Amino acid sequence: MSKIDKGNFHESVVSISNNDIFLSVDKFPFKTSLSLSPLIAYWENKEKTDPSCNPARVRELADLLRNTSDLTGTIEQVSVIEKHMETVDILMEDIFPSALWENEMMAAVVPFHFESFYASPKLEDLKLLKGDNYAELLNLDPKTLLFRLTLSAYTLILEKFYNANFSIDEPFIFTVKDKLTGLPRHYKLLIDLKFMEVKAKGEIKKLSAQEINFLINRYNDLDLWMMKLPPENFEFSGFSLYDFTEVTNEETLSSLRLNLLDRSSVSTEEGFLNLQQKLRILFGLPDIRLGFSSCPSLHEFDTSYARRIWNGLVLTQNCDLMLKDLNNSIYEPVLRRGNTIIVEDLKQFANPTRVEQQLLESGIRNLIVAPLVYDKQIIGLMELASPIPGELNALSTIRLKELLPLFALAINRSLGELRNSIQSIIKEKYTAIHPVVEWRFTKAAVNLLEKIERNVSSEIEPIVFREIYPLYGASDIRGSATERNKAIQGDLLEQLVLAKEVILAVKDNLPLSILDELVFKIDKYSLNILNELGSGDEVLVLDFLRTEIEPLFDHFSRKRPAAQAAIQAYRNAINNPYRVVYNKRRAYEESLFMINETISTFLEREEEKAQQLFPHYFEKYRTDGLEYNIYIGSSLLNNGDYDPIYLKNMRLWQLMLTCEIARRIHKLRANLKLPLEITQLILVHSDPISIRFRLDEKKFDVDGANNIRYEIIKKRIDKATVRGSEERITQPGKIAIVYTQQKDAVEYQRYIDFLHSEGYIHEEVEHLEVEELPGVPGLKALRLSINFREELRHDIDAGDELLNIAQSASLN
Repeated sequence: MSKIDKGNFHESVVSISNNDIFLSVDKFPFKTSLSLSPLIAYWENKEKTDPSCNPARVRELADLLRNTSDLTGTIEQVSVIEKHMETVDILMEDIFPSALWENEMMAAVVPFHFESFYASPKLEDLKLLKGDNYAELLNLDPKTLLFRLTLSAYTLILEKFYNANFSIDEPFIFTVKDKLTGLPRHYKLLIDLKFMEVKAKGEIKKLSAQEINFLINRYNDLDLWMMKLPPENFEFSGFSLYDFTEVTNEETLSSLRLNLLDRSSVSTEEGFLNLQQKLRILFGLPDIRLGFSSCPSLHEFDTSYARRIWNGLVLTQNCDLMLKDLNNSIYEPVLRRGNTIIVEDLKQFANPTRVEQQLLESGIRNLIVAPLVYDKQIIGLMELASPIPGELNALSTIRLKELLPLFALAINRSLGELRNSIQSIIKEKYTAIHPVVEWRFTKAAVNLLEKIERNVSSEIEPIVFREIYPLYGASDIRGSATERNKAIQGDLLEQLVLAKEVILAVKDNLPLSILDELVFKIDKYSLNILNELGSGDEVLVLDFLRTEIEPLFDHFSRKRPAAQAAIQAYRNAINNPYRVVYNKRRAYEESLFMINETISTFLEREEEKAQQLFPHYFEKYRTDGLEYNIYIGSSLLNNGDYDPIYLKNMRLWQLMLTCEIARRIHKLRANLKLPLEITQLILVHSDPISIRFRLDEKKFDVDGANNIRYEIIKKRIDKATVRGSEERITQPGKIAIVYTQQKDAVEYQRYIDFLHSEGYIHEEVEHLEVEELPGVPGLKALRLSINFREELRHDIDAGDELLNIAQSASLN
């Protein structure tokens, strides 16, 4: 066989699992035998190579082994060793030094097995090599354990017969439960093979360098190895030395680090309990409890945002503790000054606060509270607690110090993920950067970064979308200002009446002329409000009641107990945050809210579906009603795929949507405290416009002088009237479609015919001219009457879709 230079082949095997291994056999495929022959060779070699040894003693030991025939050659039964244990003890004295005998965890074992025939007392006590549950102790499935043993045997064959170095870097870690605490302890196994040898049976099969490399690169396929190097061609004899080292702390810390990298470690119950168990192992205390709580900053302590990552001993997500409750407690110096607090026994506190009392009630006597610091900022705290006084002490903080940065990192990462989630919601719900145009903002940001890298002008480029078509709609509360004034008027009158009832209840028993003057003043205010509510009347009346009437109530109660009922009626009526009678205003505001919420919810639902038809820009804003803008066009899209049919479909969809809104509010009126009505308006603009994102206002606005007229119309159209009359073009139960060009009327007449066929509107259509607005002449309008009957051919609440109905129309 041609010589292969040693060291040509290097490969490390790490993290072997049964998901990527191939091994068909179900038991160790190589023949192994126990033999002490290597031990004889060891003593004979020592006599020749170690000048410090006693030659006579060495010869005596070698002769002792030779003269014990049972111990020479292959030993078939371990009982032979037990029979000659005194001799074996003498032979092993150099391998197991007597000075270390009691403390070392060592054993001699049959090659590639875990049954020991000679072991130190401490190892015997641990029972690491007793029984047959080795795979369980090693936290490996039996198949993986067999694979690793077989692969280890092949590494020795490659090294001895083919000069190829190939090692497995993954050690064996045994795990057993501590007798006293019941907690897991971890022991790392180091294997010494100097008393084991591998022999070839017959001629060694030749392998080229390429074949060896081929095998090494396929280390996971041992079926292939067994074909190339059949196990029956090799035998292992002698014994192995197993040396165990406790690595509980190292393994636990390593596992903790991995756990804390997992995003669920501090945010789920399973992750939390896993961390708590690891800390119990690390400290060797089975009953300690873990707690941690986030605190991004003190001013956020009482917010639900900070409490999302609260899994403390008393600071839990459901607790009612506030920041003020921590004053003078053990937590105050931790959060405010970053101190670590050690409490030997909570029962020794002379003046426990509410916090200490809750800790004691939960069975905690002894604890450590430490700050979690990230980037020089306190972002939370960590707690370790015990029911036994003094179990955790100053020495415990030494070990805790190396854990605090890990927990701080995990808490900070979870806070970061929470912030990102919040920002994502804010971005979706509140900012002007609509998802449809987000690509353009991303492009602008990338361009800016490239400019900065090239050291050129770093101003961000303007974002303008040209040649787009606008759709505008508005649902307004009819007479909202009048209804609001009526509500204020009614509440003020009711409060004045209640105040007058109080004065009248005491007037006969307190003959004071000033009381007559107060009644006169109340009547005067009531008459003025009844006729017309002026802009300053509300402030004037409330100031009068609060400064001249209400301060008299306590005096009236003492002088005229019978007036107490009237006084209490007044106080009950103003028992609200505004300290005024608020019945009619509440009815108005609740009705207004229900209308706006109904419109907004329905509009958002249907608009989201419309995005599926064709992506478009959408924004809405509330006034006393609700207005919205829609922009559609190729420049809004990254791919620019646009056709005029989509604009027609969106216009029909908008008209149907407006009808549905009217029908919903019509049904809602029966449930309103104040039966408000809405008017509906659609503005048609056939010519394309440009919009620009205004950085100072963080919103889109029309761009260019030619497009300003569109914005002017939008701002003034809601007060427009029919030419030659005082009648508003917008009326309850109707939809006003305002336009400027006759082709718009022709187009919308088609949509109107379709809506009539669907049952949304009545047949008659009003053709109106709009009274000239300042700077906006020539406007016209179509006005439709909505059909409020219950039956429609389509029912979108039952599953029919506006989009599908609109798409069924012939629009070309």
